[in-house]
Amino acid sequence: MADLLGFASITVVAFITLIVATKWPDISRILLVAFSVRVILMLLGYYIFTLPDSTYDALGFEWGAWNFAKDGFFNVMDKYPGPNSAFYRWMIAIPYSLFGRSLLMAQSLSLLFGLGAVFLGWLLAKKLWDNHTAKKVGWILALFPSLVLYSVLTLREIYVCFFLIVAMFGVVNWVRDDSYKSIFLAMFGFLGGTFFHGGIIIGGMIFGIIVLTRSIKKVSKIILFLRISPKNLLIVILSLIFLQLYFSNKIHIAKLGKFKDSIDLNRLQFETSNRLRGEASYPEWTKVNSPSEFITKGFIRVLYLLFSPFPWDIKKPAHLVGMFDGFLYLTLVYLIFLNRKSIWNDPALRTIFFILVVYFIIFGIGVSNFGAGTRHRAKFVIELIILAAPFIPKFSFNIKKIKE
Repeated sequence: MADLLGFASITVVAFITLIVATKWPDISRILLVAFSVRVILMLLGYYIFTLPDSTYDALGFEWGAWNFAKDGFFNVMDKYPGPNSAFYRWMIAIPYSLFGRSLLMAQSLSLLFGLGAVFLGWLLAKKLWDNHTAKKVGWILALFPSLVLYSVLTLREIYVCFFLIVAMFGVVNWVRDDSYKSIFLAMFGFLGGTFFHGGIIIGGMIFGIIVLTRSIKKVSKIILFLRISPKNLLIVILSLIFLQLYFSNKIHIAKLGKFKDSIDLNRLQFETSNRLRGEASYPEWTKVNSPSEFITKGFIRVLYLLFSPFPWDIKKPAHLVGMFDGFLYLTLVYLIFLNRKSIWNDPALRTIFFILVVYFIIFGIGVSNFGAGTRHRAKFVIELIILAAPFIPKFSFNIKKIKE
């Protein structure tokens, strides 16, 4: 019965993929390849061998979902946890409570959001660059190893990827068109990602500060000419209310806590040091021993988040997979460096870049092992690929040339 539910779920995702592919023929081949690669990997992991990262947290989320669901649908509804680490388990518990327990069904939900991230990534690249560059981005998103992997596991990374792309659509539309609705789209994306990891709200806060700064400038100019803009005035008021509530410790955010918790360097030092354990931990010399070392060692920890494990960190064969993944991120960062002029000259790209930098600083300080780092950096890989897009080499597969 569980397998039947799983294959029915895969069929539903296939049907949705075909509908999207038919409506947007430019990306049809990319979506079909992305779907095929992910389903093959999913079935191999289910029937033949254990996929990387498919144990521990992945099994824990799935088991937790069934624990929520086994008492029925209404019991699941009564246990709505809000935006915290239990939300993902609760979300999977909804179909479990209605149809029964099936790992393939839970993985199919990740598959759907993974394919949605590929589609939205291509669409955003098309908006920022051109059709040719967008196709390159689409192919990379379809085949990028960590995106493929996290699209078929019961983990939260691919959901964060999806909602961050939604947020970036809002950011780009706001920067380019000054659209009032785009602010809500961006905040919807950031808040949606926060349900799967509390740290994602940081991007929303940075975007809110950018919007507030720009709106204050506009309101100031308008006041000088005695022409008040209700839209900009409302943005300023709402932004100030939210920031005032957060800075006065009235708002608690998962992973971050209240404002006083997020700036407590002693607390941060204790948490980062406590995570420095296990075979995948960062070297001992990266440990933060005092609040001042957040500055001196912060940059090193960001490098470890983005590119580790390095060759000297390899302790077992499984770490080689992470090293290959780190090499891919190193390549993306190099391509972004080559594309730095275009990024800096485009306000939309510059805003995306700035938000990513803040994310990497915060997550770099908070993460202390490259096992977790591999998963955390995957949350932001779509934006990195889009920023690097013009310098991504074109590749093609020509059967005729191979036969010759």
